[in-house]
Amino acid sequence: MKQFLVAITLALGVSSVVVGYKPQFAERLSGAAETTPAYGVLVVRKATVESQLVDLSGTLTHQHPMLQSKEFELHAIRLEMDRMRALEKSQLSNLSATFGRLILSKVSLEVELNDLLVCLTSEHPNVKKKRVELAVLEREITNVLR
Repeated sequence: MKQFLVAITLALGVSSVVVGYKPQFAERLSGAAETTPAYGVLVVRKATVESQLVDLSGTLTHQHPMLQSKEFELHAIRLEMDRMRALEKSQLSNLSATFGRLILSKVSLEVELNDLLVCLTSEHPNVKKKRVELAVLEREITNVLR
């Protein structure tokens, strides 16, 4: 529980820094994705999920679906953070807090899809619907980066 409180305190501290950060010009970005508001949004969510994992792992087994779902979410967030770091410098000005929330929506859809696939086949209508939602969101994210 103590680690959970520390993680929440850290997440709140990071979020207050990110919320207060508003670059006026793309030139003000230092050239690193880690300095963008979008990356900050992911850092806050990552800290929250990590604290939830610590809390859940104290009461649930590693095979519990809720714990596996949180581990999947953490992995998806880390992949998105890696993708942001791999972007070209010219694309960094697009990494606003709104873009970060779009990425978190994408991660949420990926988690929902993964959770559905645990108990349903890939041909189930709910799985197909979630895949379409995810594809549309991914297309919009790609458009924002252009």
